Amino acid sequence: MLEVVDQPKTGNTNSVFALDYISGALTVNGQLDRENPLYSAGFTLTVKATELKEDRSPSDATVMTTFTILLIDRNDNAPKFNSSEYRLHITELAQVGFALPLFIQAEDKDEGVNSMFQVFLTGNNSEYFTISPTAVQGRADIRMRVAVPLDFEKIRSYSFSLFANESMSDHVGFARIFIELINENDNRPIFSKPLYNISLPENTPPGTSLLRILATDGDAGTFGIVRYFFSDEPDQFSVDDETGWVILRAALDYELMRRFTLTILARDGGGEETTGRIRVNVLDVNDNAPLFQKEAYVGSLRENEQAVQPVARVKATDDDSPPNNFLTYTITSASAFLSYFSVVMVEGYAVISVTRPLDYEQVPKGMVYLTVMAKDGGNPALNSTVPVTVEVIDENDNPPEFSKPSYIVKIPENIIAGATVLLVNATDLDASREFGQASLIYSLEGSSQFRLNSRSGEITTTALLDRELKSEYILIVRAVDGGVGPQQKTGIATVNITILDINDNVPMWREDPYHTNVVEMSPINTDVISVLAVDPDNGLNGTVRYSISPENPFYTISSSTGKIRTSGLTLDRESSNPKDAVLMRTIIISAVDRGTPPLHASVSTTVFVNLLDLNDNDPTFLNLPFVAEVPEGLPIGSSVFKVQVEDPDEDKNGLITMTLQMGMPRLDFVLNTSTGVLSSMAVLDREQIGQYHLRIIAFDAGKFPRTSTSTLTVTVLDVNDETPTFNPSVYNVSLKESVPRDHIVSRLSCSDNDAGLNAELSYFITGGNQDGKFSVGFRDGVVRTVVGLDRETQAAYTLVVEAIDNGPAGSRRTGTATVFVEVQDVNDNRPIFLQNSYETSILESVSQGTSILQCRALLKRKAMPNNITFYKG
Repeated sequence: MLEVVDQPKTGNTNSVFALDYISGALTVNGQLDRENPLYSAGFTLTVKATELKEDRSPSDATVMTTFTILLIDRNDNAPKFNSSEYRLHITELAQVGFALPLFIQAEDKDEGVNSMFQVFLTGNNSEYFTISPTAVQGRADIRMRVAVPLDFEKIRSYSFSLFANESMSDHVGFARIFIELINENDNRPIFSKPLYNISLPENTPPGTSLLRILATDGDAGTFGIVRYFFSDEPDQFSVDDETGWVILRAALDYELMRRFTLTILARDGGGEETTGRIRVNVLDVNDNAPLFQKEAYVGSLRENEQAVQPVARVKATDDDSPPNNFLTYTITSASAFLSYFSVVMVEGYAVISVTRPLDYEQVPKGMVYLTVMAKDGGNPALNSTVPVTVEVIDENDNPPEFSKPSYIVKIPENIIAGATVLLVNATDLDASREFGQASLIYSLEGSSQFRLNSRSGEITTTALLDRELKSEYILIVRAVDGGVGPQQKTGIATVNITILDINDNVPMWREDPYHTNVVEMSPINTDVISVLAVDPDNGLNGTVRYSISPENPFYTISSSTGKIRTSGLTLDRESSNPKDAVLMRTIIISAVDRGTPPLHASVSTTVFVNLLDLNDNDPTFLNLPFVAEVPEGLPIGSSVFKVQVEDPDEDKNGLITMTLQMGMPRLDFVLNTSTGVLSSMAVLDREQIGQYHLRIIAFDAGKFPRTSTSTLTVTVLDVNDETPTFNPSVYNVSLKESVPRDHIVSRLSCSDNDAGLNAELSYFITGGNQDGKFSVGFRDGVVRTVVGLDRETQAAYTLVVEAIDNGPAGSRRTGTATVFVEVQDVNDNRPIFLQNSYETSILESVSQGTSILQCRALLKRKAMPNNITFYKG
């Protein structure tokens, strides 16, 4: 009987070869692949032959042999690229022969001629690039280069195929190549014309678009965007940098400049520039209007003149040439009597005359305002105008007249000497200074208590008036013009003056200041004091009203009697509000009469209130809330806290005594009854008592004492005086050597009675872990395996673990635990023969049970050297 006792496997279970145990036929069980690393070196098979007994059962007679099988390559692999697609961005300026930075690798896993293939490009625009090498055996790096110049403006992207072909039609490798070009500024702007020529009249308005220049740039994107500028920015022109429109910015003048030559720049988005020129020809137009020699003309004549009177002559010039400078004159408007005026040319001047007599009284303000126009001979014609003022000279034919025939005036008796009482006004329709308004002189009759300004007409007082002596005055005023003799004219008016009584006495205080006593906490409407002010005036002018000013919320006052009472708002002598304290002790009273206008007393009077004390305030703890923090371990008698108490009452009412309420915590502290200093009476231990709540009582020394109570919280701060303690301190652990890495060996338990950082622990393995097989969690104290264990290398470990608290440096405390780890064995080592094969010769007649050969095998397992069992094979 034949069987294969040692052969390779496919995967984990299937045998590569099958052997017919009777006939000995060896067959392949499955597909063989020479390129598979498992099969590339061939196969070694061991076959055992066993003699069968008569009952077809195996006997002990066996023989073994070894076969070596080699695989011969078959062309069963197609070429492949290292990627299915390649993408790249390169500049359009890449030169012919430029090597593209692509890592392209092609490979055929067959051997010899079976691994030979051709590489080539195909597809749209693939001719712009070349590759090398084109013939490959096995594996090669493919280099791609630029074959022809690239241009982003013609082709921006390339997409084509890369093939690797064998002689067999179905053995083809394929990849796609995508190349994007990066745009570069490789074109300059080009003007549509080397010279732009334009002609325009000089009266072209500013803001007019004259012409549009155009430059093109073959680049794409921002590099192809062209903007326009003048090389030297001219005053008269501007250019729109985006559209290229040239715009007239300022007015042109043919007489100043007849031609402009401008240099224009076209600049693309990459900074490349091109220069062009613009020629602007200015055309003359009739743009000069007639210009008068003066800005305005003035003429005059006397009223009532019967003959034709010339009043003014005007002249204008025109800078234009004939016939544009031939001028004609007309009167275009007049403020009055237009038909009374004419204009004729005399020796190059336009003479303006009055053809009929004028009456000054019919001429508004004695002035006639004319507008004279000069028009040139252009087409269209231009014109200019000039104002001509004609003054009509007045004659004294009108008497002065007052604005009123009679004036009635009322003035107060306290009017000062020299004060204005009335301004009389007379008018004269005559306009000259000799006869008109400017010539008028005023005079006054009736009383020496008043006088009149002879020019202005102002009536003023000459002394102080007293209504009780005289209450009314009647005066006569005259106005005389500048005429002489019979030509002089006079106007007359009367003035009636009434003197009015006034409130001219202020209230006066009978006493100032006032002092009074008031018991604090007095109820509403408690009488405080009465004040009095007198006013010598009569009637309402002598009636006094009282008020508290500024307003005082603690008191009220009768406005008519001056009696002051409490308002009901609490009077607290100990008030901590400085504003209230002042208002409770100081009352400022104002007095005013009921005259029109009312008069105030020249000063306010002050009432000073002396508040008498009551024991109405409890002792007040100042430093609330009471919280004290002290470190544990302070010596006995150490000061812990100072309690601060105040009582704003006076004398014994404000004298305070403090005491601790009886209770258990009082045994550890003592309080100074007068100073409020709290001291320790025992050594404090946070781990015994972490916080004290002490009840403090404060009482004053008044007849009826008032008390206050508060709680002082004393928090004992932790000191790092406790040592970390493991529970238990020794750990015994057994685990198999097959446990995986990061296996939990033991969870250590350690505690520290301190608080905060003093109780925060960090764990370290400080002994027994020289080969680094174990680790401990820095915070959680969990011991884990770091790598796999091997009992045959080390069967037991004694780990020393320390827990260190995070107290202040120099005072940290450490606890120690021991972890005993026993590594248990698993069957993880095969027996190993001392030699690869054994040979011996025996006679076929040897009897059964005879020893023919001794085989020795070792097993890597401590303390078990003989646990090996041998089997016939």
